[in-house]
Amino acid sequence: MLLEYLSIVIPSIVLVFSSLAVLFLDVGTEKSYKTSYYLTLASLVLVVVALMTFFGMGVNNFYLFSYTIRVDVVGYFLSIATALGAIVSLMGAEEHLESWKTRSSMLSLSLLTVLGVIYMAFSNNVIVILTGWAIASAASYAIAMLRKDYGSVVAGIKYLVMGLISSSFMIAGFAAYSLGAGTLQFNFTSIPYPSLFSLGLVLISVSFLFKIGAFPFQGWLPDVYTGADRISVSFISSVGKMVGVVPLVRVLLAADPVPLERTLAVVVFSLVSILSMTIGNVIAFSRKDVASILSFSSVSQMGFVIIGFATLLINQGLAVAGIIVQMIAYVIAQAGLFNFVNHVEKVSGTSELRGLRGLSSKDKGLAVSSTILLLSLLGIPPILGFWGKLFLFLSAFNLPWLVVIAVINSAISAGYYIPVIREMFREGEEFRLVRSSERDSVIFASTLSIALGLIAPLLLVVVS
Repeated sequence: MLLEYLSIVIPSIVLVFSSLAVLFLDVGTEKSYKTSYYLTLASLVLVVVALMTFFGMGVNNFYLFSYTIRVDVVGYFLSIATALGAIVSLMGAEEHLESWKTRSSMLSLSLLTVLGVIYMAFSNNVIVILTGWAIASAASYAIAMLRKDYGSVVAGIKYLVMGLISSSFMIAGFAAYSLGAGTLQFNFTSIPYPSLFSLGLVLISVSFLFKIGAFPFQGWLPDVYTGADRISVSFISSVGKMVGVVPLVRVLLAADPVPLERTLAVVVFSLVSILSMTIGNVIAFSRKDVASILSFSSVSQMGFVIIGFATLLINQGLAVAGIIVQMIAYVIAQAGLFNFVNHVEKVSGTSELRGLRGLSSKDKGLAVSSTILLLSLLGIPPILGFWGKLFLFLSAFNLPWLVVIAVINSAISAGYYIPVIREMFREGEEFRLVRSSERDSVIFASTLSIALGLIAPLLLVVVS
């Protein structure tokens, strides 16, 4: 019994203690900053190890705290994905944050974001979702503005306004959801008011689609991702996406719609998926700035993830496996690539494609590593992103038209990923070898993507 509680208590204590400790440890000196920084990284690594250990010991499939927490396979892997994204993002922040007056706040808020997502990942109650959302969302809004330069503040305000709109839909949705189900718990046995329950699901879905920047709610995303500081964007474009994906997975896993509503859900999510993939691809094609390309490609990447939501009610095992693996691949690659953009800007002075020329001849390690991350987003085997897309396509085998459109969009995305790779391998004098924490994080992320790609088929067996 004690072991079961430790599976959620240990990560909570580690993250809460560390988020408070870093604020007091950093007293303005370089040594104190390094102590706070490495405590943050160590805490995240410890959380990953703890979650993997408890999962390996078979501590899952049970409820805690009066059925408000459900510890299961889905919760473990969504939590691990979030922590891995945070590790990659913060690995690239060591040198960049050193000059910030708000550097300890960045470290603390990053840990609190991870804590909020973990509780949403294990939630079995509306109140837990709302609490986790409040912690993670508030922290991510602050992170966008922490640099305190003009661009970051403007981007952060836009992010905050989007969050307020999203939260309004979410609160109204959960109110209708709870009234319709007659309980705050997700393990209900009957639905007294099906119409209210369905309305709640619609509003909740809109709220979380806002958060992940899916079409037609992506208007805020490019301004935030290109305007805020690169390290902040590295975090909110990866871990921040988990704030929207995780609760939506939890809510839909507990849904029990009638056949007509199930069909409507499949059609609507499929339409959102297709439009997100297509619109993201089309706009990314016209961009010459790497940060802008990554911003719009993230809309397309969420389109692939939404395939899993479209099939979650008809092919749950494969859909969940696809969402989890694709999100792990996405957060690692996205965090690593925005760190890559930050490094490129410091070395060549620009994030435009021309600033990449000469990279392969001057820094082969970085060129190969960033290429691996781009190919992961493209879905090339055996990198992790390939398996995520494969599992999602397999989950939609009953919807061949959706799979065909998704495969076409995946191929089209090569049109803006390959030019980035091509520019890195062109001759040029703009680049030179500079060792930095951002560079190290890109190499780590690419290694992680390949290593996890080699064991991804095992994840399908475990998750489904």
